Amino acid sequence: MNTIFLNEVDSTNNYIKAHCNELPDKTAVTAKRQLAGKGRLGHSWEGSEEMLPLSILLKNPKEPENLPARVGLAVCEALESAVCGEFHAGLKWPNDIILDNHKVCGILCESARYGACLNVICGIGINISQSEDYFRQAGLPNGGSILSLTGVKIDRNELFEKVAERVIFRCAMPFRECFDEYRKRVLNIGREVRLIRNGSEKIAFAEDVSEQGFLICRDENGIFEVNSGEVSVRGKEGYI
Repeated sequence: MNTIFLNEVDSTNNYIKAHCNELPDKTAVTAKRQLAGKGRLGHSWEGSEEMLPLSILLKNPKEPENLPARVGLAVCEALESAVCGEFHAGLKWPNDIILDNHKVCGILCESARYGACLNVICGIGINISQSEDYFRQAGLPNGGSILSLTGVKIDRNELFEKVAERVIFRCAMPFRECFDEYRKRVLNIGREVRLIRNGSEKIAFAEDVSEQGFLICRDENGIFEVNSGEVSVRGKEGYI
C-alpha cells in the first residue's frame, strides 16, 4: 500500500483523479483538511481535523459493481477494531456506517476508465471527534462521531492506515466471500423504508439484499430491486 498525507486538498477523490496515471495501484490518500468533499447523489461536505477524509485507488478491481458494499463492510470492521470491538458498526444500505443509530461515515466510489484500465476511487469520510453540539448546530441530528458516541479517542493517522488496509483486503476478495458478513450488518433488512428518488418517495418493505448488492424490496405491486445509484433510503419513521 502506498500512502500520501496532505495538509489541505479540495477532495482526496479529486487528488487521485488528477494523478491517477502516475499513482500506483492501492494508493491511499488523506488530508488534514478537505475543502470540497463529495458524497452520494451530489451531497457535499467539508473535512476538518476532527474528521478523516481518505480515498483509495484500485486499478482494474474485481467486480467493481460490488465495491461500495465491500468498502462499507471493511470500514465497519476497521472501526470496530479501532474501538476494541466494544461497539457494533452497522450499515444503512448501501454503505452509510452507523454507530448507535447515528451516521459516522459516508462512502462514495467513483470510476474512471483510462484506455484498457478501469480505475475505481473509493472515497471515505469518517467523523472522528466532533461534539454532539457540532451536529446539532449543523442541523444533522442523525450524525455522530466516534468520540461523541463511544467516548473513544482515535489517532487519525492510525485509523487511516487501518481503514485503508482493510478496504484493500476486502476489495481483493470476490463479493460472494464477503456477502454473508455484509448482509449481517445491513440494518434496513426487515424494516419499512422510504425510497426517495428525484424528490418523490414511496414506502416499501426491505426484505433482503441480493448477491449483487441491490436492496430487495416489496410493496403492493410485488418484489423489486433497488440500485444504490438511483435512490436514497430512509426508515419509514426515522433515519434507518
